[in-house]
Amino acid sequence: MNSDLLKTSKGVIFDFDGLLADSEPFHFKAYNEMFERYGHSLNPEEYWVEFTSKGKGIAGEIERHNLKIDADPVDMRKQKFEIYSRLCQSGEIKLFPGAVELVERLSQKYSTAIASGSWTKDIRSILSGQNVESLFSIILGKESAPKEKPNPHIFLEAANQMKVAPESCFVIEDALKGLAASKAAGMKCVVIRNPLNLNIEFPDADLEFPNLNAFLDFVKNNI
Repeated sequence: MNSDLLKTSKGVIFDFDGLLADSEPFHFKAYNEMFERYGHSLNPEEYWVEFTSKGKGIAGEIERHNLKIDADPVDMRKQKFEIYSRLCQSGEIKLFPGAVELVERLSQKYSTAIASGSWTKDIRSILSGQNVESLFSIILGKESAPKEKPNPHIFLEAANQMKVAPESCFVIEDALKGLAASKAAGMKCVVIRNPLNLNIEFPDADLEFPNLNAFLDFVKNNI
């Protein structure tokens, strides 16, 4: 497998949910709890593709199922955020095996940052709950960008804060919207497979690994 990406890069940008943190089941739990207040339950398999990877969110769910919900989607999102923040503070959300070692190894060679669609406070809550709050000095969450992925803004802002040119960065992602954002930012992208994205194709990925530990092994052997 080509290791040029590791040799030529100066900055690494990590997604967070589903990549470093096993948090996607908790996002599902929060969205589902919110929708059940309006008499609708989410389908888990559809959720992983439509909500998570494609990023179509609440509006997409309402449109797909022709839901008659008398509520403002903005208020619905606020309710979901409140539920999810509560879960983040509970200490239930764990980092994936190998996540800390991977970040520590890459931090020895590259500038690093998190660029995520979650709120920064929730990311910090999860890291704090795992006693690794000092793992990253740059954490960009939902409030850090005017538009979410697949818009490239958050990746470009991460590169700016790391003081690394976009073309010298690579992104580590697990979702189509993140892959699209990395390409729009002019960055290379490493895609990590997990049980939730096994049936999704990532044709534009520069490198692809079956899990985080496989990428960790690749890093150990190439830097």
